[in-house]
Amino acid sequence: MLVDPVTAHATIPTPRSLDDLYDIARLADRLGVEHATVRVWLSRRVPWLPSPDGRLNGGAVWRAETLAGLEERRRPGRPGPKPRTSVAGGTEHPE
Repeated sequence: MLVDPVTAHATIPTPRSLDDLYDIARLADRLGVEHATVRVWLSRRVPWLPSPDGRLNGGAVWRAETLAGLEERRRPGRPGPKPRTSVAGGTEHPE
Protein backbone atom coordinates (compact mmCIF):
# COMPACT_ATOMS: atom_id res chain seq x y z
CA MET A 1 0.00 0.00 0.00
CA LEU A 2 1.40 3.40 -0.97
CA VAL A 3 0.98 6.38 1.33
CA ASP A 4 0.98 9.95 0.09
CA PRO A 5 3.67 11.69 2.21
CA VAL A 6 1.79 15.01 2.11
CA THR A 7 -1.45 13.66 3.59
CA ALA A 8 0.27 11.17 5.90
CA HIS A 9 2.29 13.94 7.52
CA ALA A 10 -0.87 15.90 8.30
CA THR A 11 -2.30 13.02 10.36
CA ILE A 12 0.80 12.40 12.51
CA PRO A 13 0.59 14.38 15.75
CA THR A 14 3.52 16.69 16.24
CA PRO A 15 5.33 16.54 19.58
CA ARG A 16 5.06 19.55 21.85
CA SER A 17 8.06 21.74 22.29
CA LEU A 18 9.86 21.99 25.61
CA ASP A 19 9.30 25.75 25.30
CA ASP A 20 5.73 24.92 26.32
CA LEU A 21 6.92 23.74 29.77
CA TYR A 22 7.48 25.81 32.90
CA ASP A 23 9.57 24.47 35.76
CA ILE A 24 9.73 26.15 39.17
CA ALA A 25 12.60 28.43 38.12
CA ARG A 26 10.88 29.62 34.95
CA LEU A 27 7.57 30.15 36.76
CA ALA A 28 9.34 32.11 39.53
CA ASP A 29 11.00 34.33 36.92
CA ARG A 30 7.63 34.89 35.22
CA LEU A 31 6.02 35.95 38.51
CA GLY A 32 9.03 37.92 39.78
CA VAL A 33 9.52 35.86 42.95
CA GLU A 34 12.19 33.58 44.40
CA HIS A 35 12.21 29.88 43.48
CA ALA A 36 11.64 29.00 47.14
CA THR A 37 8.46 31.07 47.13
CA VAL A 38 6.95 28.90 44.40
CA ARG A 39 7.91 25.79 46.37
CA VAL A 40 6.15 27.20 49.46
CA TRP A 41 3.04 27.97 47.39
CA LEU A 42 3.04 24.38 46.13
CA SER A 43 3.39 22.95 49.63
CA ARG A 44 0.59 25.20 50.94
CA ARG A 45 -1.58 24.40 47.93
CA VAL A 46 -2.58 28.00 47.30
CA PRO A 47 -5.87 27.91 45.38
CA TRP A 48 -4.79 30.13 42.48
CA LEU A 49 -1.74 27.99 41.57
CA PRO A 50 -2.75 24.94 39.51
CA SER A 51 -1.30 21.55 40.35
CA PRO A 52 1.71 20.66 38.21
CA ASP A 53 0.96 18.80 34.99
CA GLY A 54 3.82 16.43 35.69
CA ARG A 55 7.36 16.00 36.93
CA LEU A 56 10.59 16.30 34.99
CA ASN A 57 13.91 15.31 36.58
CA GLY A 58 12.14 15.19 39.95
CA GLY A 59 10.72 18.71 39.73
CA ALA A 60 7.25 20.06 39.08
CA VAL A 61 6.41 21.24 35.56
CA TRP A 62 3.38 22.96 34.06
CA ARG A 63 2.26 23.40 30.45
CA ALA A 64 1.96 27.01 29.34
CA GLU A 65 -1.77 26.51 28.69
CA THR A 66 -2.26 25.42 32.32
CA LEU A 67 -0.73 28.68 33.54
CA ALA A 68 -2.73 30.93 31.18
CA GLY A 69 -4.21 33.81 33.17
CA LEU A 70 -2.19 32.98 36.28
CA GLU A 71 -1.15 36.58 36.88
CA GLU A 72 -4.81 37.64 37.04
CA ARG A 73 -5.73 34.84 39.51
CA ARG A 74 -2.76 35.45 41.79
CA ARG A 75 -3.55 37.40 44.94
CA PRO A 76 -0.81 39.81 45.97
CA GLY A 77 0.74 39.45 49.39
CA ARG A 78 1.26 36.41 51.55
CA PRO A 79 -0.58 33.22 50.55
CA GLY A 80 -2.00 32.56 54.01
CA PRO A 81 -1.07 30.96 57.31
CA LYS A 82 1.12 27.92 57.57
CA PRO A 83 -0.79 24.66 58.12
CA ARG A 84 -1.31 23.90 61.79
CA THR A 85 0.45 20.91 63.32
CA SER A 86 -0.55 18.72 66.23
CA VAL A 87 1.38 19.14 69.46
CA ALA A 88 1.51 16.05 71.73
CA GLY A 89 -2.04 14.90 71.13
CA GLY A 90 -3.59 18.36 71.03
CA THR A 91 -3.98 21.08 68.45
CA GLU A 92 -1.75 24.11 68.55
CA HIS A 93 -3.76 27.24 69.34
CA PRO A 94 -2.65 30.81 68.69
CA GLU A 95 -2.41 33.04 71.73
